[in-house]
Amino acid sequence: MKLNIKEAVAHFKANRETIPVAAIRKGDYAFAIIPEEHLYLVVEKGGTGIFLARLGPDLLRLKPLTPEEEKEARAYASRRLAEAGLL
Repeated sequence: MKLNIKEAVAHFKANRETIPVAAIRKGDYAFAIIPEEHLYLVVEKGGTGIFLARLGPDLLRLKPLTPEEEKEARAYASRRLAEAGLL
């Protein structure tokens, strides 16, 4: 399945409160856009990047977040996407 960044952001926007989120390296946030295909919308915390990535479980360990961390991640991603003119 092919998906572009705008479609991924639209999916994030429509599912902002329920979409699964985890932390990856450097604490960047990964939002599961199509979990069964390991496709994530990644919002960097240590940089300015916003991109789509396939994060296979055998390649990268996703760190589950507490409910408070999830809330913070969703707010941070929303803010960054809005600043980038994507949301």
